[in-house]
Amino acid sequence: MSEQIYLKEYRTAVDKKYVGFTPNGDSIKAVHIADGSLRCIFGQYNTTKKIKRLALVSDTKGNIPKGNDDDSIYTLLKEEDKIEDSVEKNSVSSMRNLMQKLLSADKGVFVLKDLGESMLSYTAGSKYFLTKGAMYEDAGEFIGSVIKEYCPELTSHIKSLLEDSKDPITLLFEPVLANDSFELTEKNVHEDIPAFKKKGRNMQWYIEGLKESSKCLAVSLRRHPNSLTQLRIFNFFCIFQLVRYMTMLEAFYCNESIWPIFLDFSGKAPSQSSIARASEMSYTQIYKSINRFYAWGYAQNLKRFTKKELLDFTTPIYEKNKALSKSSKEELKALWDNVQKRVRKLKKDDDIRLTLGETIYDLLALEASSYPLNFLKKLGTSAGMLYPPDRMHTKKRFALSQDMIEMILRSCVEPKEVIDSSVLRRRLWERFGIVVGGSTFEIEKIRNTSMLIQLDETALEENFSSFEKTLEMMDFAETMADGILQIRLGGID
Repeated sequence: MSEQIYLKEYRTAVDKKYVGFTPNGDSIKAVHIADGSLRCIFGQYNTTKKIKRLALVSDTKGNIPKGNDDDSIYTLLKEEDKIEDSVEKNSVSSMRNLMQKLLSADKGVFVLKDLGESMLSYTAGSKYFLTKGAMYEDAGEFIGSVIKEYCPELTSHIKSLLEDSKDPITLLFEPVLANDSFELTEKNVHEDIPAFKKKGRNMQWYIEGLKESSKCLAVSLRRHPNSLTQLRIFNFFCIFQLVRYMTMLEAFYCNESIWPIFLDFSGKAPSQSSIARASEMSYTQIYKSINRFYAWGYAQNLKRFTKKELLDFTTPIYEKNKALSKSSKEELKALWDNVQKRVRKLKKDDDIRLTLGETIYDLLALEASSYPLNFLKKLGTSAGMLYPPDRMHTKKRFALSQDMIEMILRSCVEPKEVIDSSVLRRRLWERFGIVVGGSTFEIEKIRNTSMLIQLDETALEENFSSFEKTLEMMDFAETMADGILQIRLGGID
């Protein structure tokens, strides 16, 4: 009997075995990364329902969860002596609506009829708002797990911020937080991933960059006066390192080149700037690298079959027992028939499996509502890594927001430390895989890419000069009388 490939099962198997999370949702938000990573680092989550009952008023259609109306909550607060007698029900109602907007500032809260937590990702900054787990948070749990193992200084500081709970949002909810109970959660999801179990040269380089950047960031955050801002900066760190991990999957498993993240500071459209075009090419190379990794992963899943068995496979479908339209059936069959003809001419087993793996990836891109590149694009755009931000522009380039630039600077320069541009360039590469341009060192890092076809040294120098001006505008650098740029960050003692 002929075998049949179920595409969704293959994708799930590769994500679980080789990636560590499921990068397949184009609904991913920064708050999902925050909640997943903070829960993993803190090691506990809040099991009580007091925050939900107080702050979750209604769903998007205006439906109120049973027993959670204003009358019920007002009566409950009075009985538990949480509000003064002079407070009226209308005031409580207004406050509850404000609380829901506050906790859903990042659009990560979807109120369910039973007040379940499967779609709750709070915008908040203390241990009380850590929930059991929600959709799209597995990527946050993954990077939180990695940081927890390899970044002890940063982990310790973030954990202390969550424990302290002195931020304004927590203080607003303070009357209902007494006697909240917490449950332990152990999330070390990265430990069984082959790239971490048997670390190659590229993984060791990634971890070393993660360690150095996290140490520097921990020192900087300790001198920052605002705990919520510190957690926000930490989340940008998590997102960048998560994206960086995805860009290196092919390098981890196939020992291929590490593609640089080439930043565009030209401020111009690709049609007007070779720098913008090169950054666009950098993004293109990275997503092609991710494509190749998944093709390799699917090929690994085919190793249990002989060539004869592979040639007997019927046309793959996305999911077992899922009906397909006539046009989808025809499109899938045409692609599969074509690759079967190509495979018959191949001699080596590895070539056969890889060719089929590439086609499985293409079939998934056709059938799945979301896949890794959608995830990368949505997360990178919303976090201020990719530009333009709108969906109409499918071609992206690496142009950082000021928030992302601040996080990177705080991860490369300690408070009161003063470094020059040459040291900064090396730290950007070693800690984040970033290239800006303007030095022989950086040209060496991109010499094997097609970006050099479009670039010359003058354009690269101008790009770094624009980067310098951005740092000066943000008060992170100044040009000295001798023309040398000095980068420094301040902070409070």
